[in-house]
Amino acid sequence: MPLMNLRRTAYLSILIAMLLVGFVIGYLYTSSNLGTTTITTTISYTVFNTVTNVKTLTVTQTTTVTAVETVTLQPSTQTTTVALKPRVTLEYPSNPWSSADFNDDGAPEVFVEVNPWNVKSYKGVQRVVIDLLSRGIEVYIDVEDVNPSTWTNGYPEIMIGRKPWGKSYANGYGVPFPMRVRDAKPFIVSFYICLERYSPDMNLNIAADAWIVREPIAKSPGTPPGSGDLEVMVWLFSNNLNPAGNKVGETRIPIALNGTVVDAEWEVWRMDSVTWGGWQYIAFKPKNWKHVCGYVAYNPIDFVREAAKYATFNISDYYLLDWEIGTEWGTISSRGKAELSWRLRDFVAIPGASIPRP
Repeated sequence: MPLMNLRRTAYLSILIAMLLVGFVIGYLYTSSNLGTTTITTTISYTVFNTVTNVKTLTVTQTTTVTAVETVTLQPSTQTTTVALKPRVTLEYPSNPWSSADFNDDGAPEVFVEVNPWNVKSYKGVQRVVIDLLSRGIEVYIDVEDVNPSTWTNGYPEIMIGRKPWGKSYANGYGVPFPMRVRDAKPFIVSFYICLERYSPDMNLNIAADAWIVREPIAKSPGTPPGSGDLEVMVWLFSNNLNPAGNKVGETRIPIALNGTVVDAEWEVWRMDSVTWGGWQYIAFKPKNWKHVCGYVAYNPIDFVREAAKYATFNISDYYLLDWEIGTEWGTISSRGKAELSWRLRDFVAIPGASIPRP
């Protein structure tokens, strides 16, 4: 009897194996009749980012970034390799800008742009690579024979919100652009930036840019700014370059540099009406310090409030449209040439957070 049971078990095993083989063959035959089979593989990455105020503030954000790759198998495919593509390359003029959805929730966190806004012709390469996994960008500029050779030729950048010329917002981080200045709530921008290479004779800065505009401009996307509107910049570093206009004051505004909050000193510069658009311009430039490589965190609303004190008109009912981070580069002192590379990563905006004075 034990031998008989063993034989029955063996027969049953062979029968099951034959059924499975038949099922597989039938499935492959059916699949070949259907054409192709599409398999979607989803892999999740979790990126941790911490912004810390040494005395009182610790803000921690966990962002889950999901990279999705769709693979199409032909009936004859034997081996499938899934290759993720978390990097997007932008080049001017063929592909100069893009949105980026870092956490794959369907809402873009940022816009990224090569932005050679003051270049008519040149030879060379202008490239920006978006790295979705690091929440950042890499910038490569290597150009010559730039026309015109001037103080500022371009501004490669990453931004939240929208420029006045733009039609849509990148509000994936939840910062409620556009926000009226009188009602503006604090938020932190935090990022790592490192200037890796640049020509010592070129014109350059590391700077934020923002637009504070009248209500009709804010409520009409695509309408350019003009006389009566305000551009605000926050510089971290400069080389052969000063802000437009003249120095009109000095102030202190807190900023976190590599995890340490400092009550930083800033020069305030203003041009009442820029020659290239007619709006007013106010810039905050570091006084006796610079930041070329490392972590940065600050509350942009601190600079908006301070700019209101130096503007020559009341901006209380104006609207803040965006916040941009990039590098202005120019070629007037380098005779039409520029070499530049830098990277930014761990970019995040945190609504409701602020940087108290140390």
